[in-house]
Amino acid sequence: MTGTLIALLMQPMEQRLPEFRREPQKSYSFLLKTAFDQTKSIQLRWRAVTTMGRLDPVQFKPTLERALKSREWFMRNSALIAILNQPREFALMWSMKLVKDPSLMVRTQAVRNLVGLNAHEAEDLLWQQLWDKRNFHKNESLWVRAHMAEALARLSAGPGRARKFQRLIMDPDDRLHRWAVMGLEKSTGLKLSHGHEPIDVQRQKWLSRLGVEAI
Repeated sequence: MTGTLIALLMQPMEQRLPEFRREPQKSYSFLLKTAFDQTKSIQLRWRAVTTMGRLDPVQFKPTLERALKSREWFMRNSALIAILNQPREFALMWSMKLVKDPSLMVRTQAVRNLVGLNAHEAEDLLWQQLWDKRNFHKNESLWVRAHMAEALARLSAGPGRARKFQRLIMDPDDRLHRWAVMGLEKSTGLKLSHGHEPIDVQRQKWLSRLGVEAI
């Protein structure tokens, strides 16, 4: 039976879910054991955790919370994906908490969650973390900052945010610039260029309007 369930776990999510539902007690026991079995591969454990989130968010809530507290980054990462099927308050709480996670991968997934949750509540946290030293390595910007910039452009670009996006468009990391342009457009109501123009051209137009020079 275990071998069959392992093979099933390797199937696409939409194929495995109906099969796991056929024998719920055995399936739940198998998923729980597999998820926390350190002799199993990361891939199997990841799939066990994400399957829990889709199979029965209510029953697996305590288990997913245990995974969110795991010392292993991939358990926290997979649990973040799984909790998107939990009530919004629970998913929001943990996603905001793990934006400060030691793992870059986990922080990135947490930010993705916040976008998916349309989490306007996380605006102040994201602005803070965008400039936090943990998101730089030897003064070089890490990729999670681009995800944060996207989240901020989508979630918080309302009136009064222009000054913050002005700082963002001056950042040396060019991965942030498209989101800075979006944020400035939404914050000010101005559109200085056509969408088909390269982002560096759009950025230069904004820098000229703001009266600053490119870095």
